[in-house]
Amino acid sequence: MRVDEVSAPQTMAEAVAVLKRRPDALPWAGGTLILTSGGAGDAPVSVLDLGRIPELRAVSRSDRYLELGACVRLATIQALPRSLSLQPLRDAIGLVGTATVRNMATLGGNIASRDAFMTCFPSLACMDATVELRDASGSRWSGIHALVGGDGRPAFPAATLLTRIRVPTAPWDAFALHRLGEPTKGDAFASTFAAAARFEKETISELRLIASGRTLARDRALELSLIGKRLPLTVKDVEEAREAAGERAIEAGFPARLAERFGAYVMSFLASVQEGGR
Repeated sequence: MRVDEVSAPQTMAEAVAVLKRRPDALPWAGGTLILTSGGAGDAPVSVLDLGRIPELRAVSRSDRYLELGACVRLATIQALPRSLSLQPLRDAIGLVGTATVRNMATLGGNIASRDAFMTCFPSLACMDATVELRDASGSRWSGIHALVGGDGRPAFPAATLLTRIRVPTAPWDAFALHRLGEPTKGDAFASTFAAAARFEKETISELRLIASGRTLARDRALELSLIGKRLPLTVKDVEEAREAAGERAIEAGFPARLAERFGAYVMSFLASVQEGGR
C-alpha cells in the first residue's frame, strides 16, 4: 500500500470534511484488517486516521442496549462487565486473532469491511444491532442488515463513516458461534456460523441462523417456519432445517463443503435447544 496523504482529524466534522474532499480516503483505526488483507494494493491511497476522535472511542449503556463507538477496541468489549448480556458477540471476538490483535482491532473495522463479512458481523446480525452511518449529508441509523447487498455481498456505502454501533442487551436463551472454515491461501477471510434463539412457554419465540464469509446467507423463511414450534422439535423439522440451510448457502455462493457444514451446524444447534424451552 502506497500512502499519498494522511489526515488525522480531531472531530467528526473534520473527518467528514476530509471524506467529502477525498471520498476514496481509507478509514484507519486499528489497521489490522487493512494490513492483513493487503489494503489497497499498489494504488496510492489517502489515509483517514480516526483514532484521535473521542466520540468514536466512547462506550455508554441504557436499559436496552450498549452503544459502542466504532473505534472501541475488541479487547475493551471483552473486558466489559459479565453482567452485560453480550453473547454471541463475546464469542465472536474470542475468535479474532490473538490477544495482541484484539488490543489493536476495532469493532468498526470488523464491521465495515467491503470485501467480506468479518467474524463479528453475523453475531451482531443475530443480536439485531443497529449502526450509525455518517457522510456529508448527515448521520442516520440503520439495521446492520442494511450493509448487506441484494446479492448477499458487503454493501458498505462509499464516502461514509461508521461511527456508532448499538447492541441490544436482552439475553438470548441459546446461542452458538463456530468457524465454518479457516482462511485459505490467497484469501484472508474466514467463514463463520452464528445462531441465537429465545424461548417462551416451551416454544421457539425468536430464531436467527446465519452464515457469513465473502457473502452472507440467512434463510428468513426457514427461521419463520420454526418460530412458534413446540420443543422438542421433530426429527423431520431438524432434518428439513439442515437441508434448507445448506441450499440457502449454496444459493449465496458458498462452496459446497461450507454449505454442508452450515446445514450441519444448524441441525446441531436446533438439537441442542430441544430442552431449552423447559
